[in-house]
Amino acid sequence: MSKMTRFPHKMVISVCLIMCMCASMMTGCGSVPVMEEEVVELHEPQTGDAAVMNTEKVARRNLYHTLVYDAVVYPYVEIYSYEAGQKFGSYGAVLGETVDRGAPLVHMEAQAVSKKIESMKERILSLTETYEKFRVKAEEELAGLRKELEDLKNILEDMEEEEPEQYIAGAGGQSTVNPAYASWQKEWKKCEGQYNDKDLSVSKKAEALRQKTELYELDYQYYSGQLQKLEDEKRAGTITSQISGTVVALGMYSPGDSIRANVPVAAVGDMERKYVKCAKISEINRLRALEIYAVAGGKRYEVSYTEGNDDKHSLFKLTDEEGDTEIGDAAALVLVLDIREQVLTVSADSIYKDGLQQYVYVLEDGNVVTRVVQTGMSDGVYTEILSGVEEGEQVMTSHELTVGANTAVLEKGVLKNVYAGSGTLIYPVRTMVNNSVENGTVYFQEYQVTEDQHVEKGDVIATIRVESDGVLLEGKETELKRAKERLADLIAQDEEKNKEAIEQRRESIADLEEEIALLRTDYGTTAIRATVSGRVLALGEYVVGDVVKYNSPMAVVADENITFLSLGNEGGYLSYGDVLRITYKDTEGKDRTAEGTVVTFGVAMDGVLGSKDMLAALPEGRLEDVQTDELSFNGYAVNRIDANGSLVVMENVVIVPKAAVTVSEGCTYVNVLMEDGTVMPVSFLAGGMNRDSYWVIDGLTEGMKICWG
Repeated sequence: MSKMTRFPHKMVISVCLIMCMCASMMTGCGSVPVMEEEVVELHEPQTGDAAVMNTEKVARRNLYHTLVYDAVVYPYVEIYSYEAGQKFGSYGAVLGETVDRGAPLVHMEAQAVSKKIESMKERILSLTETYEKFRVKAEEELAGLRKELEDLKNILEDMEEEEPEQYIAGAGGQSTVNPAYASWQKEWKKCEGQYNDKDLSVSKKAEALRQKTELYELDYQYYSGQLQKLEDEKRAGTITSQISGTVVALGMYSPGDSIRANVPVAAVGDMERKYVKCAKISEINRLRALEIYAVAGGKRYEVSYTEGNDDKHSLFKLTDEEGDTEIGDAAALVLVLDIREQVLTVSADSIYKDGLQQYVYVLEDGNVVTRVVQTGMSDGVYTEILSGVEEGEQVMTSHELTVGANTAVLEKGVLKNVYAGSGTLIYPVRTMVNNSVENGTVYFQEYQVTEDQHVEKGDVIATIRVESDGVLLEGKETELKRAKERLADLIAQDEEKNKEAIEQRRESIADLEEEIALLRTDYGTTAIRATVSGRVLALGEYVVGDVVKYNSPMAVVADENITFLSLGNEGGYLSYGDVLRITYKDTEGKDRTAEGTVVTFGVAMDGVLGSKDMLAALPEGRLEDVQTDELSFNGYAVNRIDANGSLVVMENVVIVPKAAVTVSEGCTYVNVLMEDGTVMPVSFLAGGMNRDSYWVIDGLTEGMKICWG
């Protein structure tokens, strides 16, 4: 405790005091900068009240020169992007969803590629069917020809066994031609000719089949290769997760939006691999730090620096073998640049300079004497003394220490922040309702729904009028009539002989009938209907009489069962995993509530996936008829909803009332009441604060009694 001392008349010394305080970095304290030389001026002794001076004991303290960064327990994250520009199609997963390795995250718009794939499959199918028909028929014919050839061969072999003698002896004993041989030879040659003709037919038919098979295989290989390329292209348009984990970020896109190459569109976190993430730490500070560690939940953790892919943050691998931390927990990352534990200190304002020497003024037996001291580290409030004074001696200061009116015993507890704000609903899973009428001229009539309205699948979105192409329909119907007449002629001529031509004609008729049915359906369409159930987010800008092209967007309908609340986080109160109470009014004016869980990391997320706003996932199932004004948020129709919650910043830590803390150039002190009734300013390392309190990393322990006021 400081003393108000009246010195004997002859001993009074008046000194010109020059105060010097150091600058600090972040929430820690920096070293003392070099100061200009101070002049110590001695005056004649004074009497009366002018002789009243303050003193403070030389005492042992901890001095800190540290940098403390707000941090968050962060998962191992992989970020995905397209290697080439694409058009967005749909999401394969949503924020907060658990996915396995290989699960789709984002699909490109694949309508054009899908059509090409279907067309190629149809071509391959048609090619195969045509070939198979030819092969089956050719093999049947070959089998018949080979059977006939085998029969002829057997006949020839039998005839060869029965071949008669070519010559026989005549009446005069002379050799003469055998009439039976001549008859046999004629028959044999006839049969041999038939065999050769049949053998040639077999060879020709086999060669035709071989050539047809070879051509088919070449065509099949080519078209299959083209199909593989298209399917590869479609697969390349699907981003898949390379790890098992949780979706922690998604780019916000509507179907058809352009996605540039190498722009992050999705991120998945492995919640079992933990890191600590904070604002960027300079390499100089990181390398010169004596020690780097993290504090979360009142517990200290070892960390090791990891190279990240984000130039705005630093990442440290967290050693948490017991699994006490959870992803999204608030943390503090501490860089110890210098620290002195329980060293002799005096108030920084009690030290003066004269040339190269430093002095303090000590109260000794009622007299003020000058002592030369050697100093060490300073936090700007107190300075380490290496020599010159002893613990407990009274040193003159320019301030007075008194017991404050308020006292408290330090305890461990939970530091919380109270969050209250309003946000906007976001529906990320959206479907484009397009004009599906391909034939005729489509004229817009009137929308039958409004934005922000719920619709069921099949509900009318807009009424239209279709002006048909009568010439086209009439021409198709005439073509169909003639095709049916030709089919009847083929059947009447010889159904068995014209079997193949009849089959082809029937296929052609079926195609024509399908085309005509599509034309009639399109020409008879009077409305565009919702293809899914959900909330209408946007409508096209059409007026009566506008021509609507085929596949033009008419409306955007969102899946209401997948809803997020976007909340501002200016104070940095919200963290991943926080649970909020959502309040809103329904269309009848009744108050309703729901819970939302924060599923994003805000600015802690890398690149374009980072945002100052946080998204909270709402329970599955749409909110009951929200009664709000229509708003616009990033191009989406949204609703304003209130949210509030008491959020844990840090738990199991020593809590210090904010009113009891003195902050000087970033250094934090409290006045501790000692057992002897004196007051001793004690420095502590603050991890952070809320509106009412600080939480302590180091320097104070529970049970200490402090005072202020």
